[in-house]
Amino acid sequence: MNREHPVVLIEGQIGVGKTTLGEILQEEFSLPLYRELGNPHTLTLLDKFYADKKRWSFTLQIHFLNERFRMIKEIFKNNGGILDRSIFGDRIFASMLHDSNEMTDEEFSTYSTLLDNMLEHVQKPQLLIYLDCTTETALARIQKRDRGLESSISADYLDKLNKKYISWYNDYNLSPKLFVNANDLDIFDKSSKKQLLDKISQYLAPVTT
Repeated sequence: MNREHPVVLIEGQIGVGKTTLGEILQEEFSLPLYRELGNPHTLTLLDKFYADKKRWSFTLQIHFLNERFRMIKEIFKNNGGILDRSIFGDRIFASMLHDSNEMTDEEFSTYSTLLDNMLEHVQKPQLLIYLDCTTETALARIQKRDRGLESSISADYLDKLNKKYISWYNDYNLSPKLFVNANDLDIFDKSSKKQLLDKISQYLAPVTT
């Protein structure tokens, strides 16, 4: 593992707190945070998607895939950084759309082929931090942040997403990984914050010899 220039993935359920943790790690470890929603076009497409999923699902997934590929290339080029969602877990959302018939077989096949081709040219990360929470916790946080049509996400969708994410996490083997129960985690509580950062620092602290 290259601890001097680490590439950190933060993955997990919608609303679990990925960006919040990313901002804290950015300050703590002096690593730039590459935000999933950093592109204003992403928010525009998300609103269109939530209003008409079948029409915009493929367009949105290709947009996300393109953004994630751009960011992972940039992050390796710039010798380290944090991603608050990444290309490595992107297939989860496309498979959800395919399962619900909001993405056709042909669209999913095209997407999957493109993703596989991209992954052949992407270096492995150094650490995966997986934030886990219940559907109830995710719903509460989504409602609290009130991000447009995102608030219409159903509990059933979040249940299915949780199951796919846990399966993906269990199979993930590209780097060390850290599972964090975020249900009762108060990242702004000094004691809780210190405990979590101490765990993460074991993976990110520079090696001294």
